[in-house]
Amino acid sequence: MSTLQSWAIVLALAVGTFLIRYSFIGLFANREMPAWLTHALKLMVPGIFGAIVFSGVMMVGGHVAGLEQWPRYAAAAIAFGVALKTRGNLLLTLMAGMAALHALPWLTTYAT
Repeated sequence: MSTLQSWAIVLALAVGTFLIRYSFIGLFANREMPAWLTHALKLMVPGIFGAIVFSGVMMVGGHVAGLEQWPRYAAAAIAFGVALKTRGNLLLTLMAGMAALHALPWLTTYAT
């Protein structure tokens, strides 16, 4: 790939990114967004965060984690339970998930 082709790709990506962002900022700046669109945009961040967390739990080295990775699944379930019980307290959820992730393998190794 030549230098000119590389710069053309960078420029095309920059223009594309600008147009995507402008479509919301520029076109809806002086307008009232429809209720369905406002509701959908409010759900985007939790949905994206959930997808990132889910892939972090389920994927190891680019492959789906098997049952030998059960501490990850258990820690995610414990963190989910704490989040539900504490109504989304982020600090307690993270602490419970990290503690479970580190304690479960240790317990299975040294408790027997």
